[in-house]
Amino acid sequence: MEPTRRHDSEVPTDTVSDTALTPAMTTVRAHGRPERIAHAISMVFLPPLVAVATFSVVSIHLSTSSLEALLYAVVASVFVAILPVGYIAWLIRREAIHGGIDLEMRQERQAPYLLAAASSGVGDAALWAVGAPGSMLLLASLYGASAIVMAVINRRWKISAHAAGAGIGVGAMVSSFGTVALPLAILLPAVCWARVRIDMHSRAQVLAGATLGTLTGLAPLAIHGLH
Repeated sequence: MEPTRRHDSEVPTDTVSDTALTPAMTTVRAHGRPERIAHAISMVFLPPLVAVATFSVVSIHLSTSSLEALLYAVVASVFVAILPVGYIAWLIRREAIHGGIDLEMRQERQAPYLLAAASSGVGDAALWAVGAPGSMLLLASLYGASAIVMAVINRRWKISAHAAGAGIGVGAMVSSFGTVALPLAILLPAVCWARVRIDMHSRAQVLAGATLGTLTGLAPLAIHGLH
């Protein structure tokens, strides 16, 4: 029987033990230079890291002072990225999930997606309370909305969060800076290639994630133009 690929795994989390994730559940690959590069890209472009970088750049662009920029970036990053990552770390520490920081098992992604959506909503309120610009509020809202969409899709299919995160970042940069930010789009195929190369996703899954993320990041541009 052909080994089950990671991106096709349907093993329920409540039946998985530390010893259950055997090599038979994943495609065996030689770990050559391409795989090492792909792993490095996956770590550098973890969705929370991309979100922090995105909010940092956007806050600097929209703020009138460095103190304002720091405040907006910290508030947004805490609720959109840091708290969700902390939740995943807590689950890993409790051995409640077994797919690591990458959340290899599709079923293990559902709760983190929903927590991320709720946390983004609270972050929106916090940004409003500190007087953040409307574009920052909209971006935080869109992160929450995309998490909800991915949670719905994830019930049946493992859409790529890495590709979606990279797409939101690129789209947000284009929404903020216009065509000068278009060269950043090269990051999308790089991230998509990396996730497929290490067998975390299929081509269709990374394409869907990249499309969802890019449209999400471009939404501010479509709603109220370049800011």
